[in-house]
Amino acid sequence: MGNQLKESVYIMGVGCTRFGNLLETPEIKGLTLHELAAQAVTEALSDAKVDPRELDAVFVGNVTMHTSQMPATYSQIANWLGTQFKAGVHFDAACSTTNVGAAMAAMGIASGVYNKVLVVGLESTLSQPKYLSPYDRITIPTEEMWLWTDYCVGQAYSVPQGYDIFPSYNAFNALGYCRKYGLSLDELERGLFELCRTRRLHGSMNPKAIRQETLEDEAKRMGFDDPWEFWCSRFNPHVAWPSRLNSVVTPADGASAMVLGRQDGFVAGASDPVELKGFGMSVMDLPWYGDDPTVMPIDTDAFAKAYDMAGITAKDIDYLHVHDCSHIMSICVAEEAGYLPKGEGLKYAQEGRLRFDGDRPMSTHGGRHAFGHAWAASAGSDTYEAVKQIRGQADSRQIKPWPKTAVVHTHGYAMISTVLVLKGGN
Repeated sequence: MGNQLKESVYIMGVGCTRFGNLLETPEIKGLTLHELAAQAVTEALSDAKVDPRELDAVFVGNVTMHTSQMPATYSQIANWLGTQFKAGVHFDAACSTTNVGAAMAAMGIASGVYNKVLVVGLESTLSQPKYLSPYDRITIPTEEMWLWTDYCVGQAYSVPQGYDIFPSYNAFNALGYCRKYGLSLDELERGLFELCRTRRLHGSMNPKAIRQETLEDEAKRMGFDDPWEFWCSRFNPHVAWPSRLNSVVTPADGASAMVLGRQDGFVAGASDPVELKGFGMSVMDLPWYGDDPTVMPIDTDAFAKAYDMAGITAKDIDYLHVHDCSHIMSICVAEEAGYLPKGEGLKYAQEGRLRFDGDRPMSTHGGRHAFGHAWAASAGSDTYEAVKQIRGQADSRQIKPWPKTAVVHTHGYAMISTVLVLKGGN
């Protein structure tokens, strides 16, 4: 272990908005991006009992700036937060943004440069400004949204009908997994069905999730008594055979925030701090994998770095979230992390072992499919859930006994793999 932080760093407070649609979802309807961010920040500051004037730095990230109308994100948000003249930076690490910000904050704190740092992630994936007013927004066509998303991998690859995340994350991984472990396509289908049921169950228990309807209830609403018949119907088409629509990400608008600091910054009456014990980050360009599409070398590297810094092994993990904009990819990564046995992840899903009340709980907020995916804000929402679980604040979806060690993994469009290791004192 040669890469530990020189001083302990703690997540002192967390905040997250409802993930939804700025044009429709009641809790966030009509908000500007500034107001959306301020909502998450207010919760995080209140959670930590920290006044914004106590902050030394603010790191703010978002990905699709053309939808947010905020090319200078930090300087504009500073007016809302009261953090003018503080150190600040706007950054983008695709879907890993908020947790990359947490790692940067940890380095600044452990080095002695900062005492308290605020990290914010915000995103609108479903709407964009109609003209110049931040309040006058219109829906983004789905095909346009995904084309912009492809810019995360570089303009050389972003051409209409060009490189696309759906076959890369869903089809190639699924077929490679079946070939590698001898699963039939029927076994794959059943496993993904049960995994989706788990994610949707978790989302139904989370008031901040974009999708709060179980898969069973959706099936009934669509006229099916048997959710399996609904799963195989035209209402759940293949998006990249053999993976279906209900095994992929649900785009969302949202914001998340966290306050990090030293132990001497704890405030009486604040929520219990959670130690950021270690992190690992790894970056690469295309192609994401070699002959085996179930393994991304950046993930193996990022997990190894994070485990080394935190001084843990996979056996120490009580709760895991991995980037799951593809359900089969989440199984591949969880197995690569050592949390699930190789080739048995879908079996664990079928047995209910990945549920909040199972012995290998994962993504208890609902994951990218049920909680939703608001690009730069999503990593922070994953950490928000892990912190809540460690503190015993996850309400009806609370893991028992409370997890002591949680690991949160995110893909920045599979170009930036980021892993955080969180430790509680319970």
